Amino acid sequence: MTPAQDVPQRVARARSVQEGWASLDPSDRVRRLRGLLDAIGSRAGEIEETIVAETGKPRAEALVEVTTILDLVGFYLKKAPSFLESRRVSTGWLFWKRALLVREALGVVGVISPWNYPFILSMTPVVTALFGGNGVILKPSEFTPYSGLLAEDLARDAGLPEGLVQVIVGTGVTGAALVRSGVDKIVFTGGTETGRKVMAAAAESLTPVVLELGGKDAAIVLEDADLERAARGILWGAFQNAGQTCISVERVFVVEEIHDLLVGQILKEIRSLKAGSTPGVDVGPMVVPQQLERVEAQLRDALDRGGKVLAGGHRADPASNVFHPTLLVELHGASEVLHEETFGPILPVVPVRDQEEAIRKTNESCYGLSASVWTGDRRRALDVAGRLRVGGVAVNDVLVNYGIPGLPFGGVRDSGFGRTRGLDGLAELTRTRATVVDRLGLSREPWWFPYSRVTETVLWASLVFRWKRGIRGLVAGALALVRRKRG
Repeated sequence: MTPAQDVPQRVARARSVQEGWASLDPSDRVRRLRGLLDAIGSRAGEIEETIVAETGKPRAEALVEVTTILDLVGFYLKKAPSFLESRRVSTGWLFWKRALLVREALGVVGVISPWNYPFILSMTPVVTALFGGNGVILKPSEFTPYSGLLAEDLARDAGLPEGLVQVIVGTGVTGAALVRSGVDKIVFTGGTETGRKVMAAAAESLTPVVLELGGKDAAIVLEDADLERAARGILWGAFQNAGQTCISVERVFVVEEIHDLLVGQILKEIRSLKAGSTPGVDVGPMVVPQQLERVEAQLRDALDRGGKVLAGGHRADPASNVFHPTLLVELHGASEVLHEETFGPILPVVPVRDQEEAIRKTNESCYGLSASVWTGDRRRALDVAGRLRVGGVAVNDVLVNYGIPGLPFGGVRDSGFGRTRGLDGLAELTRTRATVVDRLGLSREPWWFPYSRVTETVLWASLVFRWKRGIRGLVAGALALVRRKRG
């Protein structure tokens, strides 16, 4: 455990190392970060074992965490150098000036990561911050500390400066200390209520934040969808990682004419799933007992309101954290499971009259992280996608957006703000500095003191030029110049 009072010292140490790291040319910094690929690859087995030991998730899902980070590192190795280079910007009519847009490091980034994807959600902001020239202090979940501690080991294996990446271990008290420690930005991934507390604490020192919070993602299934693919995709999107995914499918809105067909197809698929905590299962245990209790409370509320369980609905045994994949139908509109984040293996299916009702119900949620649209008409799918108030949409697929390293990830409304991953994620962890250089070295600029009739005339002519533009503007500006002189 890291004492809260030690956190500012850790930040100070990271800052002293980061100054040298940020002073490197972006291409040199990126070259040194190539060592991360070998570091992660050579420790892949250890990383897999650590994730499985702390979460109980199937090995296939643990390996996805490793490959996802390898892909992200590979993407930044290719794209970061040109993105981070200084760029010329047009100076318009100020032709005797040179304007530059310089992208620079923030300083030290504080990362607070959750337990559901302990490696991906720790390493994504750590890797991004490093490419941007920052130092990093990572505070992983107290439920999965060893998966987070790997970040420090990997940085050391990659040959990065000692102290550039540091991991602090503790509870929410340690996280609160990090928020108030003087870091230059906080990247928080977790629940919406905790995110509000993080933002309030950060506001005390005007520390900017990126918040990746909860979701209540909807799958919209239209009448022309491939039901076999839709059922299989939605099933995986709902129950992968035991539903403990911020972009899990937590609601299905299906056009009523195909409702029974889709439910039948999902029921067929769900019966083939193996749930448990031993090797060879499809759906593993839930990580945190309190979260399992929340899932069971939502289920009880749904049943009390008339909902019906078609599959699952119970633990493997009373002492187990394994909750069988659950299919719910005939739900009352006020059921908590349709409005509050579940973060567990429950899939509610709701019939709707048509596409318009599906869009409306999706957008009624206070969350806006992701969604999926299932239809045989791609143009129609893109039209529906464009009307959903969410951060990302997949068409005839689920969860895949996060696996594409060039795409940004983040939500709107109660799902948070800011972006991780992709070049947008790199932009979040750097800042732009505007620089203008005078190239002529005149004794004074036309608009400097002292003001005179000549100053007013020149400014008036330039105003007319801006207004009229082009050749017409030049002529009009010249005429205005003559008139102002005569006047």
